[in-house]
Amino acid sequence: MAASGAFERVTLLTERPNGKAPPETLDGLRVERVWKAGTLDAGWQIVSRLRELAPDLVWYNLGTSMFGPSPLANMAGLLSPALGRRIGLPSVVTLHELLERSDLRTLSAPGGPLAGWGARLVTSAATQADVVCLTLRLNLEWLRLRRPDLRLAHIPIGIYDTPRRLREELPQELLAFTTFAPFKGLDLLLEGYRDLLRQRPGLRLTIAGAAHNRFPGYVDELRALMADLSGARCLVNVPEAELAGLFERAWLVVLPYAATTGASSVIYRAAAWGRAVAASALPELTAQSEESGLRVAFFPPGDTESMGQVIGGLLDDPEARAGMAEHNLRVVAQTGMESTLRAYLETFDVALRSRNGPSPVSPPQPAARET
Repeated sequence: MAASGAFERVTLLTERPNGKAPPETLDGLRVERVWKAGTLDAGWQIVSRLRELAPDLVWYNLGTSMFGPSPLANMAGLLSPALGRRIGLPSVVTLHELLERSDLRTLSAPGGPLAGWGARLVTSAATQADVVCLTLRLNLEWLRLRRPDLRLAHIPIGIYDTPRRLREELPQELLAFTTFAPFKGLDLLLEGYRDLLRQRPGLRLTIAGAAHNRFPGYVDELRALMADLSGARCLVNVPEAELAGLFERAWLVVLPYAATTGASSVIYRAAAWGRAVAASALPELTAQSEESGLRVAFFPPGDTESMGQVIGGLLDDPEARAGMAEHNLRVVAQTGMESTLRAYLETFDVALRSRNGPSPVSPPQPAARET
Protein backbone atom coordinates (compact mmCIF):
# COMPACT_ATOMS: atom_id res chain seq x y z
CA MET A 1 0.00 0.00 0.00
CA ALA A 2 2.78 2.41 0.88
CA ALA A 3 4.47 1.78 -2.47
CA SER A 4 1.26 1.99 -4.51
CA GLY A 5 1.12 5.78 -4.79
CA ALA A 6 -2.46 5.68 -3.56
CA PHE A 7 -1.71 7.41 -0.27
CA GLU A 8 0.19 10.43 0.97
CA ARG A 9 1.20 8.49 4.07
CA VAL A 10 0.67 5.03 5.55
CA THR A 11 1.34 4.60 9.26
CA LEU A 12 1.40 1.16 10.86
CA LEU A 13 0.58 0.97 14.57
CA THR A 14 1.85 -2.32 15.95
CA GLU A 15 3.10 -4.12 19.03
CA ARG A 16 6.18 -2.85 20.85
CA PRO A 17 8.81 -4.84 22.72
CA ASN A 18 9.84 -4.07 26.28
CA GLY A 19 10.67 -0.42 26.70
CA LYS A 20 10.15 2.34 24.17
CA ALA A 21 10.81 1.90 20.46
CA PRO A 22 11.41 4.86 18.13
CA PRO A 23 9.38 5.09 14.91
CA GLU A 24 10.90 3.34 11.89
CA THR A 25 10.59 3.86 8.16
CA LEU A 26 10.37 0.76 6.00
CA ASP A 27 9.96 1.19 2.21
CA GLY A 28 7.90 4.34 2.68
CA LEU A 29 5.88 2.87 5.55
CA ARG A 30 6.06 4.58 8.94
CA VAL A 31 6.07 1.96 11.71
CA GLU A 32 5.11 3.01 15.24
CA ARG A 33 5.20 0.45 18.06
CA VAL A 34 2.55 1.73 20.43
CA TRP A 35 0.99 -1.15 22.36
CA LYS A 36 2.33 -4.04 24.40
CA ALA A 37 0.86 -7.55 24.40
CA GLY A 38 -0.70 -8.71 27.65
CA THR A 39 -1.62 -5.23 28.93
CA LEU A 40 -5.10 -3.84 29.50
CA ASP A 41 -4.55 -0.51 27.75
CA ALA A 42 -3.75 -1.65 24.19
CA GLY A 43 -7.02 -0.31 22.76
CA TRP A 44 -6.60 2.98 24.56
CA GLN A 45 -3.00 3.33 23.36
CA ILE A 46 -4.03 2.66 19.76
CA VAL A 47 -6.93 5.10 19.76
CA SER A 48 -4.94 7.79 21.58
CA ARG A 49 -2.37 7.67 18.79
CA LEU A 50 -5.10 7.62 16.13
CA ARG A 51 -6.57 10.76 17.64
CA GLU A 52 -3.18 12.47 17.24
CA LEU A 53 -2.65 11.23 13.69
CA ALA A 54 -6.20 12.09 12.56
CA PRO A 55 -6.04 9.78 9.50
CA ASP A 56 -8.62 9.78 6.72
CA LEU A 57 -9.18 6.07 7.30
CA VAL A 58 -8.17 3.35 9.78
CA TRP A 59 -7.68 -0.27 8.72
CA TYR A 60 -7.68 -2.75 11.61
CA ASN A 61 -6.06 -6.08 10.71
CA LEU A 62 -7.14 -8.28 13.61
CA GLY A 63 -6.47 -11.74 15.00
CA THR A 64 -8.45 -12.67 18.07
CA SER A 65 -5.41 -13.59 20.20
CA MET A 66 -2.96 -10.96 18.96
CA PHE A 67 -3.10 -8.79 22.07
CA GLY A 68 -1.89 -11.39 24.56
CA PRO A 69 -2.60 -14.68 26.28
CA SER A 70 -5.44 -13.51 28.52
CA PRO A 71 -9.08 -12.86 27.49
CA LEU A 72 -9.04 -9.45 29.17
CA ALA A 73 -5.90 -8.30 27.34
CA ASN A 74 -7.33 -9.41 24.02
CA MET A 75 -10.66 -7.77 24.65
CA ALA A 76 -8.88 -4.53 25.60
CA GLY A 77 -7.14 -4.50 22.22
CA LEU A 78 -10.15 -5.66 20.21
CA LEU A 79 -12.15 -2.72 21.57
CA SER A 80 -10.00 -0.36 19.48
CA PRO A 81 -12.42 -0.34 16.47
CA ALA A 82 -15.31 0.64 18.75
CA LEU A 83 -13.21 3.30 20.48
CA GLY A 84 -12.02 4.62 17.12
CA ARG A 85 -15.59 4.83 15.90
CA ARG A 86 -16.52 6.95 18.92
CA ILE A 87 -14.02 9.60 17.85
CA GLY A 88 -15.45 9.64 14.33
CA LEU A 89 -12.76 7.84 12.28
CA PRO A 90 -13.92 5.93 9.17
CA SER A 91 -12.67 2.37 9.42
CA VAL A 92 -12.33 -1.05 7.83
CA VAL A 93 -11.75 -4.21 9.89
CA THR A 94 -10.24 -7.41 8.53
CA LEU A 95 -11.32 -10.20 10.86
CA HIS A 96 -9.29 -13.34 10.26
CA GLU A 97 -11.21 -15.51 12.71
CA LEU A 98 -14.74 -16.02 13.96
CA LEU A 99 -14.45 -17.64 17.36
CA GLU A 100 -18.23 -17.99 17.61
CA ARG A 101 -18.28 -20.73 14.99
CA SER A 102 -15.06 -22.43 16.13
CA ASP A 103 -14.54 -25.53 18.27
CA LEU A 104 -13.74 -23.67 21.48
CA ARG A 105 -13.14 -26.83 23.52
CA THR A 106 -10.53 -28.22 21.12
CA LEU A 107 -8.96 -24.77 20.88
CA SER A 108 -8.64 -24.76 24.71
CA ALA A 109 -10.30 -21.36 24.66
CA PRO A 110 -10.04 -19.65 28.04
CA GLY A 111 -13.15 -18.87 30.03
CA GLY A 112 -14.60 -22.32 30.67
CA PRO A 113 -18.41 -22.18 30.50
CA LEU A 114 -18.19 -18.46 29.66
CA ALA A 115 -16.05 -19.06 26.54
CA GLY A 116 -19.05 -18.98 24.20
CA TRP A 117 -20.24 -15.68 25.66
CA GLY A 118 -16.72 -14.30 25.33
CA ALA A 119 -16.56 -15.38 21.68
CA ARG A 120 -19.78 -13.49 20.94
CA LEU A 121 -18.40 -10.43 22.72
CA VAL A 122 -15.22 -10.61 20.61
CA THR A 123 -17.31 -10.63 17.41
CA SER A 124 -19.39 -7.68 18.59
CA ALA A 125 -16.33 -5.63 19.57
CA ALA A 126 -14.23 -6.41 16.51
CA THR A 127 -16.95 -5.63 13.97
CA GLN A 128 -17.47 -2.00 14.96
CA ALA A 129 -16.44 -0.62 11.57
CA ASP A 130 -17.88 0.86 8.39
CA VAL A 131 -16.87 -2.29 6.48
CA VAL A 132 -15.92 -5.69 7.90
CA CYS A 133 -13.74 -7.91 5.69
CA LEU A 134 -13.73 -11.71 6.10
CA THR A 135 -11.06 -13.92 4.58
CA LEU A 136 -13.52 -16.81 4.12
CA ARG A 137 -16.84 -16.51 2.30
CA LEU A 138 -18.08 -19.24 4.64
CA ASN A 139 -17.59 -16.86 7.59
CA LEU A 140 -19.09 -13.94 5.69
CA GLU A 141 -22.33 -15.83 5.00
CA TRP A 142 -22.49 -17.03 8.62
CA LEU A 143 -22.06 -13.49 9.92
CA ARG A 144 -24.49 -12.00 7.38
CA LEU A 145 -27.30 -14.19 8.71
CA ARG A 146 -26.67 -13.05 12.28
CA ARG A 147 -25.72 -9.42 11.68
CA PRO A 148 -27.59 -8.12 8.64
CA ASP A 149 -26.77 -4.58 9.79
CA LEU A 150 -23.08 -5.00 8.94
CA ARG A 151 -21.50 -3.99 5.63
CA LEU A 152 -19.40 -7.04 4.71
CA ALA A 153 -16.74 -7.85 2.13
CA HIS A 154 -14.90 -11.04 1.23
CA ILE A 155 -11.15 -10.59 0.63
CA PRO A 156 -9.06 -13.78 0.76
CA ILE A 157 -5.67 -13.74 2.49
CA GLY A 158 -3.93 -14.14 -0.86
CA ILE A 159 -0.23 -14.70 -1.48
CA TYR A 160 2.86 -12.86 -0.25
CA ASP A 161 5.38 -14.10 -2.80
CA THR A 162 5.82 -14.15 -6.56
CA PRO A 163 4.51 -17.58 -7.67
CA ARG A 164 7.29 -19.96 -8.67
CA ARG A 165 7.71 -23.70 -8.41
CA LEU A 166 10.65 -24.60 -6.22
CA ARG A 167 12.56 -27.68 -7.30
CA GLU A 168 12.43 -30.92 -5.32
CA GLU A 169 15.63 -32.44 -3.99
CA LEU A 170 16.36 -35.58 -2.01
CA PRO A 171 15.83 -36.59 0.72
CA GLN A 172 12.05 -36.63 1.00
CA GLU A 173 10.88 -34.15 3.63
CA LEU A 174 7.56 -33.15 5.18
CA LEU A 175 6.93 -29.62 6.46
CA ALA A 176 4.44 -28.37 9.04
CA PHE A 177 4.60 -24.57 9.21
CA THR A 178 2.38 -23.19 11.95
CA THR A 179 2.11 -21.73 15.42
CA PHE A 180 2.97 -24.20 18.17
CA ALA A 181 -0.27 -25.10 19.95
CA PRO A 182 -1.92 -28.40 20.97
CA PHE A 183 -4.88 -27.88 18.61
CA LYS A 184 -2.53 -27.76 15.61
CA GLY A 185 -2.41 -31.58 15.63
CA LEU A 186 1.37 -31.79 15.78
CA ASP A 187 1.28 -34.79 18.12
CA LEU A 188 -0.85 -36.55 15.50
CA LEU A 189 1.70 -35.68 12.84
CA LEU A 190 4.54 -37.10 14.96
CA GLU A 191 2.59 -40.32 15.45
CA GLY A 192 1.99 -40.58 11.71
CA TYR A 193 5.60 -39.76 10.94
CA ARG A 194 6.74 -42.56 13.26
CA ASP A 195 4.65 -45.00 11.20
CA LEU A 196 5.89 -43.60 7.89
CA LEU A 197 9.52 -44.01 8.98
CA ARG A 198 9.08 -47.79 9.12
CA GLN A 199 8.64 -47.90 5.35
CA ARG A 200 10.72 -44.80 4.56
CA PRO A 201 13.75 -44.71 6.89
CA GLY A 202 15.25 -41.77 4.99
CA LEU A 203 12.17 -39.54 5.40
CA ARG A 204 12.58 -36.24 7.23
CA LEU A 205 10.18 -33.94 9.06
CA THR A 206 10.48 -30.24 9.86
CA ILE A 207 8.02 -28.51 12.17
CA ALA A 208 8.58 -24.75 12.05
CA GLY A 209 6.81 -21.61 13.14
CA ALA A 210 6.26 -19.38 16.15
CA ALA A 211 5.31 -20.07 19.75
CA HIS A 212 1.65 -19.46 20.60
CA ASN A 213 1.22 -16.91 23.37
CA ARG A 214 -1.44 -19.04 25.13
CA PHE A 215 0.73 -22.15 25.35
CA PRO A 216 4.11 -21.30 26.87
CA GLY A 217 6.30 -24.36 27.16
CA TYR A 218 4.56 -26.29 24.40
CA VAL A 219 7.61 -26.09 22.11
CA ASP A 220 9.66 -27.87 24.78
CA GLU A 221 6.98 -30.54 25.13
CA LEU A 222 7.00 -31.07 21.38
CA ARG A 223 10.77 -31.35 21.23
CA ALA A 224 10.66 -34.00 23.95
CA LEU A 225 8.19 -36.01 21.86
CA MET A 226 10.53 -35.71 18.86
CA ALA A 227 13.70 -36.69 20.70
CA ASP A 228 13.77 -40.30 19.51
CA LEU A 229 12.48 -39.64 15.98
CA SER A 230 15.11 -39.92 13.26
CA GLY A 231 15.19 -37.00 10.84
CA ALA A 232 12.74 -34.82 12.78
CA ARG A 233 13.51 -31.26 13.83
CA CYS A 234 11.73 -28.27 15.33
CA LEU A 235 12.54 -24.69 14.26
CA VAL A 236 11.19 -21.60 16.01
CA ASN A 237 11.01 -18.10 14.48
CA VAL A 238 12.54 -18.85 11.08
CA PRO A 239 13.68 -15.54 9.48
CA GLU A 240 11.58 -14.42 6.53
CA ALA A 241 14.60 -14.63 4.21
CA GLU A 242 14.95 -18.36 4.96
CA LEU A 243 11.34 -19.38 4.34
CA ALA A 244 11.78 -20.15 0.63
CA GLY A 245 14.58 -22.57 1.50
CA LEU A 246 12.39 -24.16 4.16
CA PHE A 247 9.63 -24.84 1.63
CA GLU A 248 12.10 -25.89 -1.07
CA ARG A 249 13.34 -28.76 1.09
CA ALA A 250 9.77 -29.97 1.59
CA TRP A 251 8.14 -32.37 -0.84
CA LEU A 252 4.83 -31.97 0.94
CA VAL A 253 3.31 -29.41 3.33
CA VAL A 254 1.07 -30.94 6.01
CA LEU A 255 -1.66 -29.23 8.06
CA PRO A 256 -2.74 -31.87 10.63
CA TYR A 257 -4.95 -29.45 12.60
CA ALA A 258 -7.50 -30.67 15.13
CA ALA A 259 -9.23 -27.28 15.00
CA THR A 260 -8.75 -23.93 13.33
CA THR A 261 -10.30 -20.48 13.55
CA GLY A 262 -10.14 -19.35 9.93
CA ALA A 263 -8.36 -19.58 6.59
CA SER A 264 -4.76 -20.76 6.41
CA SER A 265 -2.06 -18.51 5.00
CA VAL A 266 0.19 -21.60 4.86
CA ILE A 267 -1.95 -23.13 2.11
CA TYR A 268 -1.51 -20.00 -0.01
CA ARG A 269 2.22 -19.89 0.66
CA ALA A 270 2.62 -23.55 -0.27
CA ALA A 271 0.62 -22.97 -3.46
CA ALA A 272 2.77 -19.96 -4.41
CA TRP A 273 5.94 -22.04 -4.07
CA GLY A 274 4.64 -25.08 -5.91
CA ARG A 275 4.24 -27.43 -2.99
CA ALA A 276 1.52 -30.08 -2.67
CA VAL A 277 -0.60 -29.82 0.49
CA ALA A 278 -2.24 -32.45 2.71
CA ALA A 279 -4.62 -31.16 5.38
CA SER A 280 -7.28 -32.10 7.91
CA ALA A 281 -10.73 -31.83 6.40
CA LEU A 282 -11.90 -29.09 8.76
CA PRO A 283 -14.79 -26.93 7.49
CA GLU A 284 -12.65 -23.79 7.27
CA LEU A 285 -9.90 -25.50 5.26
CA THR A 286 -12.23 -27.32 2.88
CA ALA A 287 -14.13 -24.06 2.34
CA GLN A 288 -10.88 -22.23 1.62
CA SER A 289 -9.94 -24.86 -0.96
CA GLU A 290 -13.33 -24.65 -2.66
CA GLU A 291 -13.59 -20.86 -2.56
CA SER A 292 -10.11 -20.27 -3.93
CA GLY A 293 -10.08 -23.15 -6.41
CA LEU A 294 -6.96 -24.69 -4.85
CA ARG A 295 -6.35 -28.43 -4.79
CA VAL A 296 -5.62 -29.92 -1.37
CA ALA A 297 -5.45 -33.59 -0.37
CA PHE A 298 -7.72 -33.92 2.66
CA PHE A 299 -7.90 -36.56 5.40
CA PRO A 300 -10.36 -36.88 8.33
CA PRO A 301 -9.27 -34.78 11.33
CA GLY A 302 -7.60 -36.88 14.02
CA ASP A 303 -7.28 -39.98 11.82
CA THR A 304 -3.59 -40.97 11.93
CA GLU A 305 -3.99 -43.92 9.58
CA SER A 306 -5.79 -41.90 6.89
CA MET A 307 -3.27 -39.09 7.21
CA GLY A 308 -0.41 -41.54 6.71
CA GLN A 309 -2.10 -43.02 3.64
CA VAL A 310 -2.61 -39.58 2.06
CA ILE A 311 0.97 -38.49 2.82
CA GLY A 312 2.46 -41.78 1.66
CA GLY A 313 0.40 -41.75 -1.52
CA LEU A 314 1.61 -38.26 -2.45
CA LEU A 315 5.24 -39.05 -1.62
CA ASP A 316 5.05 -42.08 -3.92
CA ASP A 317 3.29 -40.25 -6.78
CA PRO A 318 5.40 -37.48 -8.36
CA GLU A 319 2.75 -36.92 -11.05
CA ALA A 320 0.06 -36.25 -8.44
CA ARG A 321 2.31 -33.79 -6.59
CA ALA A 322 3.26 -32.05 -9.83
CA GLY A 323 -0.36 -31.85 -10.98
CA MET A 324 -1.48 -30.31 -7.70
CA ALA A 325 1.44 -27.87 -7.70
CA GLU A 326 0.92 -26.73 -11.31
CA HIS A 327 -2.82 -26.26 -10.82
CA ASN A 328 -2.35 -24.23 -7.64
CA LEU A 329 0.36 -22.12 -9.24
CA ARG A 330 -2.01 -21.18 -12.06
CA VAL A 331 -4.69 -20.22 -9.53
CA VAL A 332 -2.51 -18.04 -7.30
CA ALA A 333 -0.86 -16.37 -10.30
CA GLN A 334 -4.22 -14.65 -10.84
CA THR A 335 -4.56 -13.52 -7.21
CA GLY A 336 -1.31 -11.77 -6.34
CA MET A 337 -0.71 -8.85 -4.00
CA GLU A 338 -1.90 -6.43 -6.68
CA SER A 339 -5.30 -8.12 -6.66
CA THR A 340 -5.47 -7.94 -2.87
CA LEU A 341 -4.47 -4.27 -2.90
CA ARG A 342 -7.14 -3.46 -5.47
CA ALA A 343 -9.78 -5.21 -3.37
CA TYR A 344 -8.81 -3.21 -0.29
CA LEU A 345 -8.77 0.08 -2.18
CA GLU A 346 -12.32 -0.63 -3.30
CA THR A 347 -13.29 -1.46 0.28
CA PHE A 348 -11.71 1.75 1.59
CA ASP A 349 -13.71 3.61 -1.03
CA VAL A 350 -16.94 2.04 0.24
CA ALA A 351 -16.10 2.90 3.86
CA LEU A 352 -15.33 6.53 3.06
CA ARG A 353 -18.44 6.95 0.93
CA SER A 354 -20.60 5.50 3.69
CA ARG A 355 -19.36 8.24 6.02
CA ASN A 356 -18.64 11.26 3.88
CA GLY A 357 -20.51 10.89 0.60
CA PRO A 358 -18.10 11.24 -2.35
CA SER A 359 -14.91 9.33 -1.61
CA PRO A 360 -11.38 10.68 -2.09
CA VAL A 361 -10.35 7.17 -3.16
CA SER A 362 -11.03 6.13 -6.75
CA PRO A 363 -9.70 2.61 -7.29
CA PRO A 364 -7.71 1.35 -9.03
CA GLN A 365 -6.01 4.74 -9.48
CA PRO A 366 -6.95 6.54 -6.27
CA ALA A 367 -6.12 10.10 -5.40
CA ALA A 368 -3.31 10.44 -2.89
CA ARG A 369 -4.72 10.19 0.63
CA GLU A 370 -3.47 9.43 4.09
CA THR A 371 -4.31 6.27 6.00
